[in-house]
Amino acid sequence: MSEGPDNLILTLLRDIRGKLDRHDLRFDEMSSQLGELNKKIDDWQETTATAVGLGSHANLRNTALEARIDDRIRRVEELERAR
Repeated sequence: MSEGPDNLILTLLRDIRGKLDRHDLRFDEMSSQLGELNKKIDDWQETTATAVGLGSHANLRNTALEARIDDRIRRVEELERAR
């Protein structure tokens, strides 16, 4: 009779151990997936920052060029009036 409860406990402990082993594998898999997601987010942030930076730089350059063109137009108009 003592074999029955002991076997039942051992069976339950083996089942629990098997489930824990599967959980460990799943947690390792999820940890790996989270690491990949974090890298993708970091890459996306870097790409976005670069794109915004390039856009801002282009906008500043465009504004500077427009100011230079406006200055040249003003100078030409002054020269034409002085004739």
